[in-house]
Amino acid sequence: MIVTPCPVCLMNVEVYQDQINATYGTNFHIPVTYYSTLMSVAYGRSGKDAGLDGQVIRAKQLEEIAAK
Repeated sequence: MIVTPCPVCLMNVEVYQDQINATYGTNFHIPVTYYSTLMSVAYGRSGKDAGLDGQVIRAKQLEEIAAK
């Protein structure tokens, strides 16, 4: 997982992974999330409250933690 406070960084890393995979023959599906989202889950918020439902590449492990 990549964690960033920057909306432009999040978009660039998350949205362009398909193009990177096509260009270089890789198979990256690395979830990217905001620092504030990670902290929300750490402090016990639900995945929906933390904004995990808006990700292009799902952070499945973070969703599982949020569901506890």
